Amino acid sequence: MEETHQKDDTNSEQESEVILPPSISDGEKGILFKELTTILSRKWEKEKTIVFGSSELDLLLATGFDIRTLRDVIEEYKNFVQILGLEVIEFIFNEERWYCLKTNYYAPSELQQSELIVLGIVVGFIEEDKTKPITTERIKEKLVVMGKMKEYLVDTSLRKLSRFGYLQRIQNEWSYNYRTLIEFGEEERKKIAEEFRRI
Repeated sequence: MEETHQKDDTNSEQESEVILPPSISDGEKGILFKELTTILSRKWEKEKTIVFGSSELDLLLATGFDIRTLRDVIEEYKNFVQILGLEVIEFIFNEERWYCLKTNYYAPSELQQSELIVLGIVVGFIEEDKTKPITTERIKEKLVVMGKMKEYLVDTSLRKLSRFGYLQRIQNEWSYNYRTLIEFGEEERKKIAEEFRRI
């Protein structure tokens, strides 16, 4: 009898750990949405890269929700912020799903002209031929050898684009990081590639 009683206690403990509220009240939702607005609009540094918002894992740990409940809440929150001119963006960073808030209204870029040029060259290379690796040497060949930019400025721009989350370098090859995909849609990247062909 004692053994059965102990098993029942263990089961009830396990059940109490995984039970989540079946629904969130309007009052709780208001508080939750306010906290999400703060969390998803924050800008901070992770592994020497500037990131925006929060990873899904951090949100799961902070809320105690299961994955399905969290995603349902995020979907409802997306509809809520639309009327404020905001949009919830999902992106992958270091193989994790992240969420951040983005304004639908125009905001000036934090990038300088030299960084925009280097970013434009990389976008042009990638959109022109996704199979050919984009190395620092190729970028410099296009800009430095052709007399468009000084070498130190290319190096500085690449470091800043990497730190700001626009580009990432794996070994010696450059590729898009999350911010380029968020801030420049497919059509915009195609237009940049067209401009690139004229250089």
